[in-house]
Amino acid sequence: MSERARDWGVRVQVRWAMAIFGVALLSGAAVAQLPNVEPGVVSVEVQQVAAGLSSPVEMVSAQDGSGRLFIVEQPGRIRVLRAGVVQPTPFLDIVAQVKSGGERGLLGLAFHPGFSDPGSPGFRRFFTYQTEEPVAPADFTVPMSGAFDNQSVVTEWQVSAIDPDVVDLATRRDVVRIDQPQSNHNGGKIAFRVRDGYLYIAIGDGGAGNDVGPGHTPNLGNGQDTSNLLGKILRLDPLAPATTAGSADPISGNGRYRVPANNPFVGVAGLDEIYAYGFRNPYRFSFDAMSDQLLVGDVGQGAIEEVNIVQSGGNYGWNRKEGSFLFNPANGSISPDPNPNPAFIDPVLEYDHGDGISVIGGFIYRGSAIPALAEKYVFGDFLRPPAGGRLFYANLATRVIEELRLGSDPRTFTLRIKGFGVDDAGEIYVMADNANNTAGQILQLVPIPAVPALLNFSTRGRVQAQENGFLIGGFIVTGSMPKSIVVRAIGPSLAVNGQPIPGRLTNPTLRLQGENGVELGLNDDWMTHPRQQEISEAGLAPSHPQESALLAELQPGAYTVTARGVDGETGIGLVEVFDAQRDTPANAVNLSTRGRVQPGDDALIGGVIFEGTQRVILRAIGPSLTARGVADALPNPTLQLVNASGVQVAFNDNWRSDQAAEIMASGVPPENDAEAAIVATLPAGAYTAIVRGAGEPNGIALVEVFRLNP
Repeated sequence: MSERARDWGVRVQVRWAMAIFGVALLSGAAVAQLPNVEPGVVSVEVQQVAAGLSSPVEMVSAQDGSGRLFIVEQPGRIRVLRAGVVQPTPFLDIVAQVKSGGERGLLGLAFHPGFSDPGSPGFRRFFTYQTEEPVAPADFTVPMSGAFDNQSVVTEWQVSAIDPDVVDLATRRDVVRIDQPQSNHNGGKIAFRVRDGYLYIAIGDGGAGNDVGPGHTPNLGNGQDTSNLLGKILRLDPLAPATTAGSADPISGNGRYRVPANNPFVGVAGLDEIYAYGFRNPYRFSFDAMSDQLLVGDVGQGAIEEVNIVQSGGNYGWNRKEGSFLFNPANGSISPDPNPNPAFIDPVLEYDHGDGISVIGGFIYRGSAIPALAEKYVFGDFLRPPAGGRLFYANLATRVIEELRLGSDPRTFTLRIKGFGVDDAGEIYVMADNANNTAGQILQLVPIPAVPALLNFSTRGRVQAQENGFLIGGFIVTGSMPKSIVVRAIGPSLAVNGQPIPGRLTNPTLRLQGENGVELGLNDDWMTHPRQQEISEAGLAPSHPQESALLAELQPGAYTVTARGVDGETGIGLVEVFDAQRDTPANAVNLSTRGRVQPGDDALIGGVIFEGTQRVILRAIGPSLTARGVADALPNPTLQLVNASGVQVAFNDNWRSDQAAEIMASGVPPENDAEAAIVATLPAGAYTAIVRGAGEPNGIALVEVFRLNP
């Protein structure tokens, strides 16, 4: 198992558990600019829907009611995916006209909004973006001392009137040609915006590095030069002006399209076609179906990858900025920007090259199959050497990027990511291939299988009157959709071998909180809970009326359960978390509970029930809590693991004394050598982790159970 795959299984659990309990976060590889992109709590699976493709870079729906999806292959073909089958005859084959290789090729496809409307001038018309040899005069060029490498061409086509799965090649009409100085940074995405019906076109800065050199505006760069089209997002009406005679938009200089009259540079200095500028290589963008936001993934140079929310007339900084950092075109270096220039718009999302090398813009998820992704921006990175690409999701409001967990037992993505697509239902697809472009395939994001893992967690400990002495449990839910969870606070019914435990809590209360301390529920006496009937029907009703319980549908995320006594009562209590919906593609994956350790029955005891064999790491944390603001931490915790028969499975005092290599390999060794840990592969069943103190038996400790990858 790779270090990254191993880390993936536990890092998110540890990150949230430590945040809940005030413990320092574990970090991955050091990075110079931005925090690492960590695994999130949303899990998905990828399901292959097409294979045998050559460098697929995009998939587009015609939105004509046919359900067809059109796959763009970079060498110059468009394939039809109908009812899950790639049709043998290409929809369009212009391999002979396309200059392909590297970042060049057939890169974009857009169907006119009136494609299926016989009354529209866009009926049966669609558009492609491709790079071709510079054999025809360009409509737009830049000063260049040598030969241009290629031309970016936007072309209109019409579908055959006889066969809707084939293009009438005789209908080709070039809309615009743009000279490209170098072979890279071609942009390539084109799409119509529903709100205005115009075509948006992403154009790179012309290539090379730093936006300098032949074909790049001296001392300014193409990205900042509004007298050329390189490094821009363009907006135009691509239909032949003769077909839109009633439009008030002026006709372009080449007479082949119209320029929207409200484009930001109409009537002022700058080319009228420009919608926004300051981009390096805006390879992929999308319009959100609900908010209409234009989200552009702009590939960075040596340090920063970024996603921008693009607005009319906006300047996104290149080559004066890379992401939110200042960029030096003379040497390609970046530095923090202590006094941001308001003329430049910083990205909504960014990450550095410790997490990838080329952002691949995606879509805000508007489907229904994976509720945990609702309203999240799903995107990725082409490649994180030496592995494959990475799948990300982000909350645009908080600007936090997280990595999608791939599978029930998370694994790495081994292919390179070249694009994303979306179908008419809002479901998202990934275009992927290997390094040799011989394994091109389309993968759909789907829910993980419903495979219950850790069915129950429980922790027993002494509850004090002060907040620092409450019994506090943290747990993580991961998966593709909400999960029904029952949490309980037990006291009066606590017994050992049928004998009531002395000093047990007689009236526990329960509080459930989500991330950032958001309160999700309170209960004192479970029969007063509005869902007490459902708790009973699930077979999870506490056996005493003064015990507490809550039933909630929880999205994947981190949660905290706090048990305390009514009116400051102290005593031994039990916090429990139950998976109440085993057929849902989501799992509770860990328990981290903080409580006071005292001699005898006042040990801190964590219980877990597995369905199926599981590999786990258990930890007893004490001295490292002190540096996190926890007073009276247990100085030397020991950890005992026993099975349901009470037979000891493992014991540890000071984690380096036993299993040190395995504990280190888990990626989450305790911070302090006096803390304890056990790594074990355990058959299905119930197990108990017991934390006591060696030498000095009193203090606050943390007991943790984390599920590892197999």
